[in-house]
Formats: sequence, structure tokens, C-alpha cells
Amino acid sequence: MNAHLYPFTDPIEARATPPKQMVSGDGAYVTDTLGNTYLDAVSGLWCASLGFNPERLQKAATDQMGKLGYYHSFMGRTGEVTNHLAERLVEKLPDGIDHVFFGTSGSEAVENAIKFARYFQIGRGKSTKARIIARDGAYHGSGSISAALTGMSYCHDGFDVPLSEVIRTGRAHHFADAHQGESETDFANRRVQELEELIIAQDPDTICAFIGEPLMGSGGVFIPPEGYWQGVQQVLRKYDILLIADEIITGFGRTGQWFGSQTFGIKPDLMTMAKQLTGAMFPLSAVGMSAQIYDGLSEHAHRLGTFGHGVTYGGHPVGAAIALETLKIYEEMDLPVHIAALGAHLRKALEPLQDMAGVGNIRSIGFVAGIEFTKNGAPDDATARAVGEEAERRGVLFRIINNTLAISPPYICTTHDIDKMVQVMRDSIAQTHS
Repeated sequence: MNAHLYPFTDPIEARATPPKQMVSGDGAYVTDTLGNTYLDAVSGLWCASLGFNPERLQKAATDQMGKLGYYHSFMGRTGEVTNHLAERLVEKLPDGIDHVFFGTSGSEAVENAIKFARYFQIGRGKSTKARIIARDGAYHGSGSISAALTGMSYCHDGFDVPLSEVIRTGRAHHFADAHQGESETDFANRRVQELEELIIAQDPDTICAFIGEPLMGSGGVFIPPEGYWQGVQQVLRKYDILLIADEIITGFGRTGQWFGSQTFGIKPDLMTMAKQLTGAMFPLSAVGMSAQIYDGLSEHAHRLGTFGHGVTYGGHPVGAAIALETLKIYEEMDLPVHIAALGAHLRKALEPLQDMAGVGNIRSIGFVAGIEFTKNGAPDDATARAVGEEAERRGVLFRIINNTLAISPPYICTTHDIDKMVQVMRDSIAQTHS
């Protein structure tokens, strides 16, 4: 009997071939029940930034559990440590993001952000502004509206998610989507023009917000070309549409700055955070918002008598204590400087792979990279899967995304760890094409 319904897994296949069961972690490595040890080159699900058994976060959790193991933030009460985290977090957030609301997961953060955006629009008398623009290939979660926003059909199939509430626009992936001979600048301008034409066709008075990852992660590590985000923001401002930056993956250093919004010059109205907020050691998420959004929510809630939204475990004291210690560790690392050094080493190590058979494109920024495989100019999912599976046999776990292998290692990786994962990638590509 298999009692566990596994996420993003074929349940029937899992009966015959159950997933690997991990039993321990040591830094960037995990070990399964058979004693096999793997270097996890994608930090679990992009999230275990400080590895899989960080001692300082263990201590932070234990100390807080012994002091106050739980409290809520409802109806005039909250945990002191939760309030402290809000203040510390705002110090690190991009300029203009002044307030936060806590939840428990990335999907929940996206659901909250959409709900808040609509509440804001209704509060200022624009109740028709309800639909959300999202991009092809985006990943925004697996809730209800968050799954509808996600641009992967497997998150929709069979679930009856509210797709009618979503307007879809093109992704910012020059390598795969540019026209023949189209420069990155021309491609970015075309995507911006397509967005404006879409908004006009759909009626801007029906559109609440645009949501986008600064860098698209689970879609395949798509790095936007220069000028893309600047153009998108100009269009959104022109048509009075809010901008939600989904920083679930890119937040807390991954792209080289504290937040992807800073890396790409994005000034969001709302932003979502999770994953690396606690180094993945506790389920905690947050929605950041500008003073304009906060004031609009506050005034609307005051008229109604309360802000009628919250979750039991949002801002959990243990999670807040872990997040505070995580922020302290990031500060001690001098996070942007630390990521610059790791990213430069990874980028240099990956360069020679560009000439290998089947490798169509290698792209990286900060400490995240994607290796895209092609055959005769077309996406080659089969090779990407074969290389990823061979690498797993050799002791390194990459993320297989269609025809791309993603790399997003823990920040505690050494240069030796980086060299190992790239060498295994090289050997796996060679083996696959032998």
C-alpha cells in the first residue's frame, strides 16, 4: 500500500516505481534510504539556500519553540518575533515596498497578492478591473488562481481552475522565441508591443494586474533581455494596471541582488516571497506591498470594519525566528558579493559545454543557470531528460524542465561542488551522445 499521494507525479507510475526517499542532508548533499548520496544542484525546489541541515537555523527553531511555539496575528494580537521580522524584512525589500503580509507557501502568497490587488481596485471604485495578465511558461503556484496563472497545462488539466480570469501574453525567451535575425532589443520591443496590443484588445478597464517572475524559473530559466522590463512597466503605468513581481524563486540573492526586482530594475506594486526566506527550513511566505497599496487596503478595510483575510499559521513565530536568523546569515555572507563570486565560477565552468553536441544555449545570471538542448534547431526534450537521468546516476540532481536542465545550487556550495556538478553535466552529455 502507498499511503502518500505525491505532488507533480503520476500516481499509477508511483505504485510501480516509488520516489526516492531522502533520509538525511549534509550541506548541499542529500542521502536516500539506499545509502546513495547526491549533490542537489537545484537546492531541492530552488529553496534550500543554506543547505539541508543548517545548524544555526536548527537552533533558532529550537530556541523559539521553547519560548513561544505558536501564536497568530488575528484581531489585535501578534507574536513579537513576527513583528520584528516584518520590520527587518522591509529594510531589505526594494525601495517602495513598505509593508508585508505573512502566509505559509509560495502558492498561497500568489493567491494573497491577487486577492489584495482586487481588493485595492474595488476599494478605489474600479471593480471591473479584475482579470490578471500572466505569461506563457510562467509558474505561479498550484492553488486555484495561482494554478490558472501558471502557464503549464498540467497545472490546469482536470482541475477546472479559473482560466477565464487570466489573460496570457508571450514569455521573454529570446533564444527560442525570437524571429530569424531578431536582436534581443527588437525582441524585447516586440514583446512589449504585443502586451500593449493585448491590453487594448482586452479592455484595460477589465484588467487588475500583471504578474511576472523577474526571471522565469520553473519555465526553463528564461532571462529577460535588456529593456524588456522597462518597456513592460511603461505600458502597465499607461493603462493603470498593477505590477506583481513574483519573487518566490528570485528573492534573497538568487539573481545577484537581494531581489530580482533590483537586478532587472522592476518597481512592483506587490511582490511575493517564500522559499529562501527561511532557507526552506520552515513553510513561511510573505506578500510585500507599496504604501499606495497598503493605504488603499487599509482605507477600504476601515470602511468595511476589518481586513477580513488571514491564515492560522501566517507569520508563525518559529518560522519568523528562522527567517530572522536566515537574514542574519545572508548579511554575514554579504549576499550580493558572495553570489557574484559563486556565479562567476559557475558561468566560467559552464562555458566550454556550449560546444558539446546537443547543447543549444547556456544562460546564467547570479547563481542560477539553464542549459537548453536542441536537435536540428528544435527543442530536444528527450536529450535533456536522458542527460538529467544520467547525471542522477552519477550523483548529481538537476531540474529537468522540458528541453532544459536548471541549476540553482545552495549558497553554501564550494567551488569544488560547482566543479563537480559541471563535470557530471559534461560527462552525462558525452555519455548521452556516445
